[in-house]
Amino acid sequence: MTGAGAKEQGPLPPLLLTLTVVTGVVDAVSILRLGRVFVANMTGNVVFSGFALVGAPGFSLSASLAALAVRRPGPWRAG
Repeated sequence: MTGAGAKEQGPLPPLLLTLTVVTGVVDAVSILRLGRVFVANMTGNVVFSGFALVGAPGFSLSASLAALAVRRPGPWRAG
């Protein structure tokens, strides 16, 4: 970004791009090394939990933690 728009948004755009790349790397490694386990579904809930913890508007910590808790037993049951 260039101009005044980049200063208004601060470090958020590069941070989000970095998180996107890191998430892609984590997914690639998990699929290749953990026997076809795809972890991206829960990565978003972890990020949303972080946003909620720092007080970002529109994010619910309880909803994100509930999604993580409900999802946890699934892979254990599957084997």
